[in-house]
Amino acid sequence: MQYRIAYEHSLRSAPDDFVVHVPSQLVDDVPANIPRALLPEYITDMILKRSSPIAKIRNLRVL
Repeated sequence: MQYRIAYEHSLRSAPDDFVVHVPSQLVDDVPANIPRALLPEYITDMILKRSSPIAKIRNLRVL
């Protein structure tokens, strides 16, 4: 399934400074059997695994 999300993230060089705001991003290949309550955690893990410069994600919203 596809989900459109928005979030803020920090970089590994400054993990406590949330300097990047992503207003809209399309996330693909999310299994349909993921419960809605666990969706933000699953998407956060996906982003962190594929983007090594990202340290932390906050304010993740499914749009």
